[in-house]
Amino acid sequence: MTIGEFAQLTGLSVKALRLYDEQGLLVPAEVDQWSRYRRYAGAQLADAVRLKAMRAAGVSLVDAQRLLAGEDVLGEHRRRLAEERERQDAALVALEALLDGRTAWRAEEREAPAQHWAGVVMKIEEDDDDTEQANEAFAGLWKALAAQGNAPAGAFWSSMRAAGETVELLCCWPVARPVEQGWEVPGLVVESGTLPAGPELVVRWRHDDPVPLVDGAAHPAVLALLADAEERGVDADLARLRQIGVIEDGEAVGVEVSIPLRESGG
Repeated sequence: MTIGEFAQLTGLSVKALRLYDEQGLLVPAEVDQWSRYRRYAGAQLADAVRLKAMRAAGVSLVDAQRLLAGEDVLGEHRRRLAEERERQDAALVALEALLDGRTAWRAEEREAPAQHWAGVVMKIEEDDDDTEQANEAFAGLWKALAAQGNAPAGAFWSSMRAAGETVELLCCWPVARPVEQGWEVPGLVVESGTLPAGPELVVRWRHDDPVPLVDGAAHPAVLALLADAEERGVDADLARLRQIGVIEDGEAVGVEVSIPLRESGG
């Protein structure tokens, strides 16, 4: 039968049949050497309909080829579909909240005291999951400071800054007294300084808050903080943001993000 007839019987388009031929998924039974017209056999109808069902189910061409070869990949495909449905459901919840204003956050102003700090500098590459690396850096720095009799005196915090084409993450502990000049921690790149006293804007949230998040976007509280800072004429340079852990009974239960209301040194 001709490619047009075969397309009518299987529900596949002529364009799709040509693609499947090029991919080696469904090669015509015959191809005229002069006209290059494709002809298909009745025995190929079953595989064609299977391909049609696979594509309707969202099976990739690679997995379709594996299925036709007899491999069982449907369980793996179902798992991917379930994960995608979860992401879509979460995105819909976030969208509804964004549209009806349930994500309205307001920053608060407070007076921050001067604070000595010591931090570890980490290079973050694009798409890196830096959580485990940051936890290890915080733990290593805490031990080194405690060994010097200058154990952390408050909640940890972090900030990010551009470093050429990459980003640096600064993981810090507040300390009671300045770190000695030239202090080193084996295996870590350390910095230290003092945050000056002064007013700052801050927003906070708990990890168990029912906050709808958009995948890849910053927390809505951070966006609200930056918008509020801009309204006040404050430089919204992301390097000036600090993300501070909210600690209860020794456990991190939430986050504060702050930005100073005036220029400050490190």
